[in-house]
Amino acid sequence: MLGVLLIHTSVLLTVSAQQNLVRFGKATQSSTEAGGRAQNAIDPPISNDWSFAKCTHTIIGKNPAWWRFQFSYESAYITDITIYYREGLARRMDGFKLYVTNTSTIPPDGYLCYEDPDPGLPNITQTIPCYELGKYVIYYDDKGSLEIKINRSDGPVIELCYVAINGCQKSRWGSTCEELCADNCLERNCYPENGSCVWGCNPTNCLNDICDRDTAVCIDGCKIRRTGIYCNQCK
Repeated sequence: MLGVLLIHTSVLLTVSAQQNLVRFGKATQSSTEAGGRAQNAIDPPISNDWSFAKCTHTIIGKNPAWWRFQFSYESAYITDITIYYREGLARRMDGFKLYVTNTSTIPPDGYLCYEDPDPGLPNITQTIPCYELGKYVIYYDDKGSLEIKINRSDGPVIELCYVAINGCQKSRWGSTCEELCADNCLERNCYPENGSCVWGCNPTNCLNDICDRDTAVCIDGCKIRRTGIYCNQCK
């Protein structure tokens, strides 16, 4: 059993998740200006080059402004999110927030992955680590920016040219999310990079009720009439 455990653990630590999940869902936004639709942010090309046909554009003055992505399946474990904002207009990103949530509520009521800090302007291209399970990704702005030409703040506006959401569908892991999380991981939820359990393991079928909280392997073996490294098979 020890030999099996060591081999299994070694495999878990060598794979990283890189799958962009945006093809598995749809995008919406708070408002749309002149054809700058929400879906543009998840369609190629991947760049900061702006046009109404390639990027999103919400209506200036409508506060708050938000862009929301919804997965087509129950939820996904997100490792990081990369944002490509409109070139030359970093000031319009100033103060933005990025959430992963389980509801579509606005203002968002889920996990705050990132809030743009003051002072200074954000980078128009940035990758934000998140490490959270959710159904929605929401880019949210209720701050607005100073519009230089008219010297006043007209409220927030969102101009996303591309958004990549990396991770795996819940219960899967691997570089292409091809592996299933261990049966013994609680709610079968594991980290996309290496398959280790997020919330620990279920020791119900394990001898002495002991399992490795990362690999979910039953350390002392199985209870009577159970077999397998997770003790989830009947003899």
